[in-house]
Amino acid sequence: MHDVYDVVRESAGAGAARPRVSASGVMIEDRQVVARRWTLGDGAEASPGTIVPLSRWLELRAAGRDLSEVGVALENDVSPAVLKPYLSELPVIALAFPHWKDGRAYSQARKLRYLWGYRGTLLAHGDVLRDQILWMSRVGFDALHLREDQDPVAALSAFALYTAFYQY
Repeated sequence: MHDVYDVVRESAGAGAARPRVSASGVMIEDRQVVARRWTLGDGAEASPGTIVPLSRWLELRAAGRDLSEVGVALENDVSPAVLKPYLSELPVIALAFPHWKDGRAYSQARKLRYLWGYRGTLLAHGDVLRDQILWMSRVGFDALHLREDQDPVAALSAFALYTAFYQY
């Protein structure tokens, strides 16, 4: 099976040290490194594959625009309950991590996925580090835009750090 890093691996040769890979242009989705499907924007552009702020998404929805491939970005100081009436319409919800120490998006994700049954993509973006991704997956995130200095291929190993958990 081929992935987006075959060219990098082949050019390195067998036994060569694997070059560091930038997080730009790729994301982790369903525990695999893939080309970025979603682009975070300011709302000026609302084409398929973009994620816009909630206020802009609501404006576009009220105007009758087709938003079937447009996601919503929710800041971590906003209650995710504002999205409850629209969950079935949203293909992706992007939750912000403005700083790695700020864990409010974990609570937002847990509510959206497990309390309210959101079935679309939950995307973590911002200050997203390798050390966090296992815990992010446990609360419902299935897509990650890692911080630029993080190596997405190396980050995949974080999913295998623990095999048993004593909390839900």
